[in-house]
Amino acid sequence: MTSTSLEYTLVVPASAIDVMGHVNNVVYLDWVQTAASKHWNHATATYFKGEDPNEERVGIKKMAWVVLDHHISYKAEALEGDELVISTFVEKMAGVRSERHTTITRKKDQKLLVTAVTNWCLLKMPEGKPMRIPEEIRILF
Repeated sequence: MTSTSLEYTLVVPASAIDVMGHVNNVVYLDWVQTAASKHWNHATATYFKGEDPNEERVGIKKMAWVVLDHHISYKAEALEGDELVISTFVEKMAGVRSERHTTITRKKDQKLLVTAVTNWCLLKMPEGKPMRIPEEIRILF
């Protein structure tokens, strides 16, 4: 795993299943956001020295990301017990914005289930005001 991308697997729990018998669309969106958080923590671990990279919100005292929009496409369903591979990378960063791409595939047959593009805005904390992405952060992705 490099800082330019992140991939992890999970097994679909019963709690992710909706009345149709497959993963609820909102759960996929939560996994997209979890992937972004995991990637941020991994890539910025050395930048935010002294902070625990396993914490969900590394660097939150200095900067934070907020979602501007999600574009998500549901291609196929996943069922309880399916092992999924979630992959994410940042396509581009400019000014205060970042464009992140995420895919979710079923491991056993490599079936693409979900694609997502999320646009994020970087905020200077604790003020909560948009800030330009520092070069030191940009090069990590």
